[in-house]
Amino acid sequence: MEIRRYHLGEEEEIWQLFYNTVHIVNQRDYTKEQIERWAPQNKDMKKWAERIKKKNPFVAVEGGEVLGFGELEKDGHIDCFYVHHNYQGKGVGSELYEAIEKEAIKQKMPCLFAEVSATAKGFFLAKNFKIKEEKNNIVCGAPAPQFIMEKRLS
Repeated sequence: MEIRRYHLGEEEEIWQLFYNTVHIVNQRDYTKEQIERWAPQNKDMKKWAERIKKKNPFVAVEGGEVLGFGELEKDGHIDCFYVHHNYQGKGVGSELYEAIEKEAIKQKMPCLFAEVSATAKGFFLAKNFKIKEEKNNIVCGAPAPQFIMEKRLS
């Protein structure tokens, strides 16, 4: 497996990975309506492609297939962080995270932080993130748990 920055032309594949992961993996913690709002079927692909180009995510690739992606912003914010539903628990997320943390240290960021789903909370806790705040916003009529998590790097 190779961890690298995204390549132009991978926007659609990254969208499909995001969409499928949310709809398949996150369904155990969120309602169908919340999932559809999170990753709508009719996404504006032009806006998505512009977003991906701007964010320039790290991607995990093997055999020409994108297995996961993660975004690191200049302030240490990890925005999107998703692993293909068929590769959950196989080390893809850990390798992606290691690349992100290495880059953050290289850029002398004091900490990393993310808004984490209930589904991903255990992964980030295992990477030594701490819960700073727990939210239960009402989305589509049901509580949508989310955790603001942080990890100090220095």
